[in-house]
Amino acid sequence: MKSHQMVRVIRALQTGGMTTIEIAESIYATPRSVRYIITKLRSKGQVFIGSWKFSRARRYPSPVYKFGIGSDAKKPTVKSSTERVKDWRKRQLIDDKEQRAARQRMRKWKVKRDPLVAALFGEV
Repeated sequence: MKSHQMVRVIRALQTGGMTTIEIAESIYATPRSVRYIITKLRSKGQVFIGSWKFSRARRYPSPVYKFGIGSDAKKPTVKSSTERVKDWRKRQLIDDKEQRAARQRMRKWKVKRDPLVAALFGEV
């Protein structure tokens, strides 16, 4: 690991709190090397987790690191799949709800076979 990358990470964190991906993009490094440097700095007590950030693509929070002395922010709880589905259904439009209900009714619907066709070709 190059020592100049640690200096770049520290400079990036002094401007404000950032996630590892944001730091990697700003200093043109790989996220893996940034995570390694952050781990070193955290063990020395120079960096702490200031807050947690949810992105739209991910369900899990990413830590926002800050430079300096401080205590880590509490990690927020992640919603279970049941809670996520309930929230999603609350946001759904009425037409979407009706379409989903119709699709579920169609899955339960059994096709009745004509007795004459069954007699000619047999039961399947």
